[in-house]
Amino acid sequence: MKVLNLSFYLRVIYIKCNYFINGLGIKILIKKTFIQKQVKKSKIEKKTSLFLRRLIFHVVDIALKKHYSETFSMKCLQSSVAIRILLEQNNIKSRELIGAVCVYQVFNDESKLPSWNGFWGDDHHVFLATEYNELVDLTMKYLHLHPMSKKNKQLPVPAVWWSDIDQWPTILKYLPENAKVNIMLPEEDNLDLENFKILVLKEYENTLESSTVNEILFEPILNGIDSVNKLYNEGNMWLKKSLIFQELNIPLPLWVEKKE
Repeated sequence: MKVLNLSFYLRVIYIKCNYFINGLGIKILIKKTFIQKQVKKSKIEKKTSLFLRRLIFHVVDIALKKHYSETFSMKCLQSSVAIRILLEQNNIKSRELIGAVCVYQVFNDESKLPSWNGFWGDDHHVFLATEYNELVDLTMKYLHLHPMSKKNKQLPVPAVWWSDIDQWPTILKYLPENAKVNIMLPEEDNLDLENFKILVLKEYENTLESSTVNEILFEPILNGIDSVNKLYNEGNMWLKKSLIFQELNIPLPLWVEKKE
């Protein structure tokens, strides 16, 4: 009677669970233990780890573009909901916020004067606040593609996962309303949102099952004051031009000034 080599089969199972074999060899995939360590790190430091920020933005960004195609730049609500459910997957609480945002609008074209752009007054924006007092806004990255901005050919703004809501640079301002966001959509839009959430969770699973840590490279992200300096030194054009033009002291939109 042939005796099975149990240790051999266990090693095969381990390899299948933790490695992806391709034509170039073997790459080590993102392990559950690594994600658990990132969650623990977030709890200890009371801020979402930089890797989890990149991972969540990476997944939601892919899902947005897949599901909404040409209109993804307008889907701030759907983006915020998706980020919330992925944070929930990692035991981090968050909630959607609605309010105003204004950001410097700068251009490659030197003949165009800088101004404020964003959403205020009757134009509302949806973003997210985490339990760590962070403000999260993926679709800010695509403000330059939004229908109301696209014709201006402005420079793209980084995505926002800001670590301290109480401390902002002068070139970017969020004004959340105090009211709780109640997501009440028409039946067709609500069904679409549910389908999008399913896609997001599938994309999250696929990413963990087929990617390495080093392949999660979502950039640029405004994480806090330190990241402003880092992105400036790396040559981010929106940031470099915005910091130059802040010396002009361009007045905030009147609606925003009254709300402050």
